[in-house]
Amino acid sequence: MLKIIHTADIHLGSTLDTNFKGKKLEERRIEIKEVFMRIADYAKNNGVKVILLGGDIFDEDKPIKRDVDFFLSVVKSHPEIDFLYLKGNHDRNVDLKLQTEIPNLKFFLNEWTYFKYDNVVIGGYQFDNSNAKSIYSTINFNKDNINIALLHGNISSSEGLDEIVISKLKDKNINYLALGHIHKGEFCKLDDRGEYAYSGCPEGRGFDETGDKGFVLLTIDNKVESQFIPFAKRRIIEIEADISTCTNSFDTYLLVKKIAGESPNNLLRVILKGEISFDNYSLENEVEKMLSNDYYCVSVKDKTTSKIDIDAYKNDLSLKGEFVRLVYGDSNLTKEEKSKIIKVGLKALMGEKPND
Repeated sequence: MLKIIHTADIHLGSTLDTNFKGKKLEERRIEIKEVFMRIADYAKNNGVKVILLGGDIFDEDKPIKRDVDFFLSVVKSHPEIDFLYLKGNHDRNVDLKLQTEIPNLKFFLNEWTYFKYDNVVIGGYQFDNSNAKSIYSTINFNKDNINIALLHGNISSSEGLDEIVISKLKDKNINYLALGHIHKGEFCKLDDRGEYAYSGCPEGRGFDETGDKGFVLLTIDNKVESQFIPFAKRRIIEIEADISTCTNSFDTYLLVKKIAGESPNNLLRVILKGEISFDNYSLENEVEKMLSNDYYCVSVKDKTTSKIDIDAYKNDLSLKGEFVRLVYGDSNLTKEEKSKIIKVGLKALMGEKPND
């Protein structure tokens, strides 16, 4: 039996969300960096022989020395594990071979490169500006082996740099196609023989990377069994809260906390919606500050609109009042149509973007 970890998109050295400040900014940088070390330790403790690195392990082609040293130190400290590195669009030109030669750190080239473990063959292909179209015609997996392919890019309907045409990889004797580049985990059927999957990033770096983050564990014993392992230190939760019934920022805070539940170690992204009748001038900041005592880090976006009392404008001597009277006087419109048109028009006159 062979165990393999499929991971990608760690982005060592990347810039974090602007909501992280001070001590939490430094803590989060360390946590994202350490996820690679924790994955390697998990592999060691669970009998994993191979870690597939599906690209964008670093955030840029010229990573700072301490991030390179950290990466290489983790690899060297786990000699029982082979780290098979396929570079992505962010780290395509990172040259780790100039730094050191480590027996258990192996690279895929800009042609199909294969590594064999008994009857399991792992093949990877690094995209460059010249080889994007030859990937499908040069792949060569023997049907009698269990075959793992590793690629980095978007799923696309056309060939190109970092573009993967799934239909052209069907019937190529692939049991599992490991993908990097998309930060959300996803499993799909490839053909009658195999499946393809994005492992997603193992640790979310910003409030746009919501949901469970982790890696894929492959267990191979005559067939490939894949299992997503949630592994992030902190989960990024996103909720939408309709605060139409709220009368102030404290009411809003209580409602949001009720919807989000107790998650003090996690990150919370809140979208405020609905029509409100109170002043929302500093609503985002006030709610963020109150929630910051309950969650590790919080981002609040105010998408509410002002509640409008249409009847108050019927006798108003203004452009708004004239608009309301004009619509009310249109006998071709139903009552519901009049109400909707008036609400949209008044929001536009007040400089607000309508919801619909």
